[in-house]
Amino acid sequence: MTIELQNDRVINGLLKADIGLSTPDQIKARLARDMLLVVDPRRSGVTDLWPAIWFLASIIEREFTGTVFIKAGLDRELPSPIPLGPRCVFVPEEFSFDGDSIGIGVSMVGDNTIWGDVRGSAISYKDSLAGASVAHPVSAAALAGYLGFAALARAASIPPFHEHWKHSSLSLPFDKHRESIPESIAVLGVGQIGQAFLALNYFLAGSRLPIVHIVDKDIFENENYRTQILLSDTPRTWVGQRKVNYLASICRSWGWRVTNEHAEINWGWKSPLGPEAVAFLGFDNMTARRVGVEGGFKWLVECGVGTDFCKPRVSWHSLPPDRELAKRLFIEKATDNHTVDSEFIRTLDATPGGCGKVIFDNVQASAPCLGAIGAAFAAMELLNSRDGNGISGSAFAWSPLLPLQREKLFANHQ
Repeated sequence: MTIELQNDRVINGLLKADIGLSTPDQIKARLARDMLLVVDPRRSGVTDLWPAIWFLASIIEREFTGTVFIKAGLDRELPSPIPLGPRCVFVPEEFSFDGDSIGIGVSMVGDNTIWGDVRGSAISYKDSLAGASVAHPVSAAALAGYLGFAALARAASIPPFHEHWKHSSLSLPFDKHRESIPESIAVLGVGQIGQAFLALNYFLAGSRLPIVHIVDKDIFENENYRTQILLSDTPRTWVGQRKVNYLASICRSWGWRVTNEHAEINWGWKSPLGPEAVAFLGFDNMTARRVGVEGGFKWLVECGVGTDFCKPRVSWHSLPPDRELAKRLFIEKATDNHTVDSEFIRTLDATPGGCGKVIFDNVQASAPCLGAIGAAFAAMELLNSRDGNGISGSAFAWSPLLPLQREKLFANHQ
């Protein structure tokens, strides 16, 4: 089965942006490029920059169709949620490349380069961070997401958003010394953001083996690869499988104790994990989020990603199982399907019944970099949840790095 280019979630988002690219083939050509990832070889190990390397390589191989060369002082992949695809190639220090390059933990010069750094709970863009702290996995995933969007923006000429507000670095508001994930966690919705959250928790868990329950009603389709980070490109054995069955087998390969449920949760649904479990809500609709809040959890976090690539926004909440709070936060809003005018868009209008344009408008444009950023901030709030503070937050992926918008919904809920 093939997918029309305009309905690919990455290409769809670029077509809907007013950036001068008016046909799918124009965008496909922009994304058909090789990339070089350059990493400080002294820091490329599993306890420092490896999570950032894996997330960024996984993002780039989905956003672009060329080869991803990785120069990190490694001759092979380190332990990871799933193996990187065959287009990710580890190269030696003497490897020469004059195309687009992305640096992690190294400073770079030139028009074809972008780079950033991560230490502890701090990240930076085109600036080095002082100190000797190793990267925390949450910060590593966030940096990979920001750099991944910067690479996409550069390739497609997306103008910076509110560039006059940008900072060279951000200190993410969590204690880098806190313990990792809770012992019992449910992941409700395992699409783009849910998979990024699972992958991040692979790195957060370390030697711990959490109890995890995953829930989703969908099966995998070919187009899921472009945004969902736990799906391999070759072979695509996941196509047509239930999401929960396939992902449960991956999580079990990590040693996790996993149960799964192929279902659409409805009012009255309850978690099988017990009252001390926490939940991550990865749903793309508000009703399911409200249902999840009443599922019998001690605490919940959720996040969502916007579909406007010119204003790429991620938002998140951290909250207790409070019905009234959920009703106030998770309200269905009308979707604005306005797109820019172009000859190509008009040809979609001309399809029988206008179905081409309807399908195009109904695709939820996104990119895997946004899922990584959203999952990082949701995991950050999960680490903060023991403080008992409900949180509402949002961030923009471009320009990097815009200050986070984060406020308390209440203080010290007990």
